[in-house]
Amino acid sequence: MVSKKVPAKKALPAKKAVTVDLDLESKSVEPIKLSLLDFDFENPRFGMTAGRTRTQTEILDYIVNDFGIEDVLSSISVNGFFVAEPLIARAQGNGRWTVVEGNRRLAACLVLAGDKRAKNQERKIAQYQGLQTKSKRKPFEAVPAIKFEQHEQERDLLSYLGVRHIAASQGWDSFAKAAWIARVVERNDLTLQEIALMTGDQHRTIKRLLEGYYFITQLIKDGVFDPESSSRKGRGSNIDFPFSWVYTALGYPTVREYVGMPEEPTPKPVAANKRTEASTLLVSMFGDSSKGRPAAIDDSREIGELASALGDEDKADLLRQGHRLEEVLYMTLPPATRLNDGLSECRDILQTIASMLAETMVADEVAEKYAPLAKRVRNLAGSIHRKLVSADDDEEI
Repeated sequence: MVSKKVPAKKALPAKKAVTVDLDLESKSVEPIKLSLLDFDFENPRFGMTAGRTRTQTEILDYIVNDFGIEDVLSSISVNGFFVAEPLIARAQGNGRWTVVEGNRRLAACLVLAGDKRAKNQERKIAQYQGLQTKSKRKPFEAVPAIKFEQHEQERDLLSYLGVRHIAASQGWDSFAKAAWIARVVERNDLTLQEIALMTGDQHRTIKRLLEGYYFITQLIKDGVFDPESSSRKGRGSNIDFPFSWVYTALGYPTVREYVGMPEEPTPKPVAANKRTEASTLLVSMFGDSSKGRPAAIDDSREIGELASALGDEDKADLLRQGHRLEEVLYMTLPPATRLNDGLSECRDILQTIASMLAETMVADEVAEKYAPLAKRVRNLAGSIHRKLVSADDDEEI
């Protein structure tokens, strides 16, 4: 059990642009009983399910199944809980604390302690309690944490989380970042400009993340997009679709105009008369397995070409009909280009076949089988030739 106060680990210095500071050095690390600690059900890493009402046992199982805690369990079982890496907890006002930083470590501690919230993890409890005993580590009932009381500034805590998880190279994934930004802005805890300054964002990434989050969450709530129908899967906190594709696409002026995106982020950016266009964009990127519609593109590197196509009315209409991007680009080529490409390809194929026949004896049954097909090809070629000659004669007249 941790029983003495230890100076908190010094926070890494933020960039010069940061204007909201958290003085962690003035706060001490204190033990809090595991029985008084709760998971943060609004944890941005929970992705689309963040904020959903669920029991503490359900959250623990979710963390174990979706994020894994074996590495943390092994470390704590063998080495104990490192005081230099405390949890960060926010007072609820009823004697309990919400862990806003360190939910995976909390899950591991609850499993190791055999807490009732870990009732579905019996195998892990037995395995790692055994490892703890073998490593001659005593069971513990409390863990080190930095406490934030209710009266303390919420923005101080948020600034710490922002710098740690958004500006850091090993921070949250893009969807978790966007969810956190949306929550903070909507609660008026920090402005978009303050978050950008706090994290040293000089490329409008914060704004783009928020725009993408509002765009996709509105379409999900309105029933325009079903994440589970996406044939293109994501990772991290959002495994249903690659969220980075969304805010990347919305960075193109042609896409913004196509779906009617406003200049500034708003919770409901898509107008009712633009839902079809918004759906076309998402289906083009992710497909729709519920309708058997494949995606129009295969790779994020094609988003630029897709954006360009959506800026053309004819191409956008073909995409809406379900054509793949490569098909759309070919179908909208000038007739002369398509004619040249098509005839050149046919010529090359026929030359290859003619060379093969000149060098190979063809059995009578093979010749008999394919002669009708060759005749149809000849007739098609003749028909095309006659039309081209006729068009040439008409021009001369």
